[in-house]
Amino acid sequence: MQNEQSQPSLNEKFQAPILLEPFAYHKKLRDHFKSRKKTWDWFAEENNKTHQIKEFKSSLLKNTYRLDKESHQNLYILSDDICKQLSIDADVTFYQENNSVQLNAGISIIDNEAHIVLSGNLLNILSDVELKALIGHELSHYLFYKTENEEFEITQRIVVALANDPRSDDAIIETARVFQLYMELFCDLGALKVCDDYKTTIQTLVKVNTGLHDVNAESYLKQADEILKADPDASQQDSHPESYIRSIALKLSATNDPKYLDNLHKMIQGSLDINCLDIFQQGVMQELTRDLIQCIVTPKWINTSSVLNLCKEYFEDFYKNDNHKPLTELAIIIADSKESIRTYFCYLLMDFAKVDADMEGAPLGFSLEVAELLGVVEIYENLLRKELKISVRDFKLLKKESLSDLQQVHESKDESLYKE
Repeated sequence: MQNEQSQPSLNEKFQAPILLEPFAYHKKLRDHFKSRKKTWDWFAEENNKTHQIKEFKSSLLKNTYRLDKESHQNLYILSDDICKQLSIDADVTFYQENNSVQLNAGISIIDNEAHIVLSGNLLNILSDVELKALIGHELSHYLFYKTENEEFEITQRIVVALANDPRSDDAIIETARVFQLYMELFCDLGALKVCDDYKTTIQTLVKVNTGLHDVNAESYLKQADEILKADPDASQQDSHPESYIRSIALKLSATNDPKYLDNLHKMIQGSLDINCLDIFQQGVMQELTRDLIQCIVTPKWINTSSVLNLCKEYFEDFYKNDNHKPLTELAIIIADSKESIRTYFCYLLMDFAKVDADMEGAPLGFSLEVAELLGVVEIYENLLRKELKISVRDFKLLKKESLSDLQQVHESKDESLYKE
């Protein structure tokens, strides 16, 4: 009788062909940079790669030991098989990094050459099937780079170069992080495709990260699931390794989870957070800010020169129009965002409440009603008390007076709070 435990269960095998193509985020960033023609053309220029290639080959020969086909035949048999499975034409060469302790593997691609460098004692702790997963992951980088005329390789070089520039803002650094993580997930899918077993792929990932000879994939998945449930922002914290996200993503893909892509988005990017916006979320925040300001200046009585000048400080090209999201829609978006976003919009409200010293308390009362409609009034009131340095009792009196002033403005101007 066969040992049932030795046979992979249905869920251990992926149940549908794995489609190896760049994620939507890769394509979106590629299109973004292609629209910046001067930047794209410069990075796409072949001459700009020549110097880098010369430096790489010199460094490679100085700092590694080349593993030839005679002494490491198994590596080349595995890589040949993987190239066929991934339908790539890579000419693969393996190297062992000199004096390396930390476990790692990396690939450098020059034309159709794939130079795979192993660090630490990977060859001693990985089984043949785990080596296949490792090599499959690395050669999936080759596939990723070669896809669509190497446009994603160009995209990666651009975003990494920008992220490494000390003049770049946090949004481009976050963009590079998200792009790279999605790229690792793409390559994990390549490893899954060649191994046919998500547990092996996860075990390989964990072994590389820990250096352990024996690991349990299911145990690690439970650990990762506990971490992510306790901390939904785990992928955005340095203290939580991305291997958690990658392991869960592998199982979701292998088991054909219908919410695979939605779950990836939540794990990798999550809700809007002012502290970690990528360039696309930064654009979303700019539009939400513009929309809220449009809502604030809807009543004619609030459109003093001081208020309109503040609008221009936020957006030089600002002009009043009715083509914006209503407060009800903004409230839904803000409710689904992190507290940092709610705090940001509260500060914006306070800016407009206090900008015109010649006005009475109506702008403050107005901002309080807007905060109520946005669902942030508690945060806003706490912020006001802190910034105004007044007691709870004094704030209650101030609030009452400002709402009374607002009511008088409504009666005299015959204007509603906002228009939908």
